[in-house]
Amino acid sequence: MFWEHVGKLAARIDPRIGRRARLRAAWGQSGAQTNGWLARRFFELTQDRPGARWVDDKSWDDLEFPKLFSVLNTTLTPPGGQCLYKQLRTYVSDADELRERYETCRALRDDAALREKLQLILLGLAADSTAYVAEALLGRPPLRPWYSPLLLVWAGSCALALIASLALSWTLLIPLGLVAVNAIILFFISPRLDTEAETLLSAARLLGVADRLASVRAGALLWPLQRLAEQTAARRTLRREVRWLAMLGQDGRTLDLLIGFVILAANLCFLAKVVAYIATVERFVRSRHAWESTFELIGAVDAAIAVANFMYRHPRHCRPALSEAARIDITDGYHPLLIRPVANSVSLEGRSAVICGSNMTGKTAFIKMIGTNIVLGQTLGLCLASRATIPHSPVMASVRGEQSLESGRSRYFAEIDAVLGFIESAAQGECRVFVIDELFSGTNTIERVAAAKAVLEALGAGAQVLATTHDVELQFMLSERFVRYHFREDPAVDGFFDYTLRPGASTERNAIRLLERMGFPPAIVREALALAAKRAAGDDAAVGPK
Repeated sequence: MFWEHVGKLAARIDPRIGRRARLRAAWGQSGAQTNGWLARRFFELTQDRPGARWVDDKSWDDLEFPKLFSVLNTTLTPPGGQCLYKQLRTYVSDADELRERYETCRALRDDAALREKLQLILLGLAADSTAYVAEALLGRPPLRPWYSPLLLVWAGSCALALIASLALSWTLLIPLGLVAVNAIILFFISPRLDTEAETLLSAARLLGVADRLASVRAGALLWPLQRLAEQTAARRTLRREVRWLAMLGQDGRTLDLLIGFVILAANLCFLAKVVAYIATVERFVRSRHAWESTFELIGAVDAAIAVANFMYRHPRHCRPALSEAARIDITDGYHPLLIRPVANSVSLEGRSAVICGSNMTGKTAFIKMIGTNIVLGQTLGLCLASRATIPHSPVMASVRGEQSLESGRSRYFAEIDAVLGFIESAAQGECRVFVIDELFSGTNTIERVAAAKAVLEALGAGAQVLATTHDVELQFMLSERFVRYHFREDPAVDGFFDYTLRPGASTERNAIRLLERMGFPPAIVREALALAAKRAAGDDAAVGPK
């Protein structure tokens, strides 16, 4: 209790002590289960650039990356969350860049003193207003009021009138009248301009934070800090463009009360902050794209610390090898969203895989794990596995069918639309990895199996496919390009499922046994087993010898 009081007293004397304590308490915790304030915006503003490859919307949703981003996002600043989102959605083709990302995150994971020093600096951009900086830099430019010339003329007249009043000892009614008029002007235009001005002030704070980050000396090579240091001279030019607004934007929390009062008086007497904003916004709009690098590098520092936290929470991870060949080789891979994941391994050299098994055995989680790790390996530069070699290719996924009542699109129709896109992408060589869960499950068995066989063979001819099915007969209809795996129920295991991938075709039919285990009436179980046996005999005769 005594030391607790001492700690609280020390935190009051030096706020950095309290901040550091909160940072340490948050380390090792997952994100706040939110999507982050305007987290998508930086990605949306940059995704149309030539040469960029990103995770498509359907695959992003089907592989549950929105949830993964929420868990991963422990950034301290809105720019950090925005850069992390962009990193997670953007494929990186440069192996050296992926190596830099991985080594930076590993260094921040291991060096707590360095990490906390950087976090304390980043807290200077923790305000929600910094979420709008990306828009100001790359989207709609900050507001430039059409009446700006009138305000400048009026502000100049006010300044001259005040000087004349003091010099000629005119009545105080003139200055008081000007202050009253200016107060009315500020009342009407401030709500509109203050938000824009705060965005520019947030951009100005970027420069100070960037300089402080660039001055940090790290034992390990941290690429964002190195590049921030290289751009120090360029930031001096940018700082001149916002210096007047930055000075007048301070308040009593950062300056003493006397200076704060002087700034307030200047605003009332001749609209000083409005004039500074008008002068600043013109210069800022002309050069705003030059700020992007500073924004992204600061966000990259914050994002790297979040990924380091993720690595700390998931100690079994590796830096994958990228292969130009069709090779998926993952050892002890697991999915980060599972509370108690079961590690599984797979090795595919120029071949695809069909994974059979009944519902809830783990086959869908397995292909999600593979798809997720291939994406993470090419975006963040890490895989959740003991060892991994992954193909240098985007991933396209169809893991759940969407049915919209508003559009009238059935699940089957939506799946057809998605798979057609897969076929076109494979034919053009744009994607060489496809993750497909229970293809065409929205239609009847005969047509489902026939259509699935034709589509999977077509995709497998030029790409690697990981496809699940609970149709036992489908696994025997596919060519040698498809390796057979299966998951199965295990009545001896608590919970009935061991979620372990097994090589070979599925021969067990234990799904009905789960009904029995869950307490279904014995008559229902017996009839289901008898019908299943008849169906199995018919399927076996149709397929031929196994």
